[in-house]
Amino acid sequence: MAEFPIACNLQGDYGYKVIVIDDADTVADIIRKTTDQLIGVLVAPFPPDTVLKAKIHGAETPLADTATVKDAAIIQMAAIDIYAES
Repeated sequence: MAEFPIACNLQGDYGYKVIVIDDADTVADIIRKTTDQLIGVLVAPFPPDTVLKAKIHGAETPLADTATVKDAAIIQMAAIDIYAES
């Protein structure tokens, strides 16, 4: 297990924030860690039924929620966009 930082942009925020993750975390863990730190502080709460997805900045498709950081090849200081699925 290795902890390292990534840059996350949560929909509704004005910029990227550094979030520390572990290489054993899943994409769902990244979303949870980011929302735990930002919702209610910098970003208004999402409606209760909102499904959030994450993708590497510039990618077309979202990452699988169950993929680990290692599986998704997320590297240190990667830019991750977290957004409400429409």
